[in-house]
Amino acid sequence: MQEVQEILENTSLRLASRKYATELILSNNLLPQTIELIKFPQELSIKAWMIIEMLGRDNCEILGEFMSTIINSGKLYSDGSSKRCMMKIFSFLVESHFHKKSPIHLNHSEIKEIIRLSFQFLMNDEKTAVKVFAMQNAYDLRTEEKWIESELKALLEKDISASTSGYRSRALKILRKL
Repeated sequence: MQEVQEILENTSLRLASRKYATELILSNNLLPQTIELIKFPQELSIKAWMIIEMLGRDNCEILGEFMSTIINSGKLYSDGSSKRCMMKIFSFLVESHFHKKSPIHLNHSEIKEIIRLSFQFLMNDEKTAVKVFAMQNAYDLRTEEKWIESELKALLEKDISASTSGYRSRALKILRKL
């Protein structure tokens, strides 16, 4: 665990720094220890979320065995940066879940938790990026629960006029598809 903590302590928010940390985590087989850091919010948790996001972007399948931990850790966080990372990671998992050749298969409770968190973040006062990823996740999972489509549509229509341009752009795109 000490090795992961040292890597994360030396990681900055710069993309090159996060990529380098991701390579170190992978090459030293430290992903399980990195996942452990998100189970309990702490100072290095946001950097752990960032590394997990980088891994999910490049190779979502590597997160497969940790899906439940990642998804269930989402409810523990209140900061916008962690929420943005987790919603982005959820989007990678959801996208992979629907690809026939993907080894990622979300179970019913994991899907329900992603839906719950997505709607919670959409209804709360969150940063635009968190809301954009949340609405996309809810839209992508609309076939999993009958009520999602109508609730998402109503929520987006209600909030669109008073929201940021980034929110409006994604909301309009989704509303056109609904």
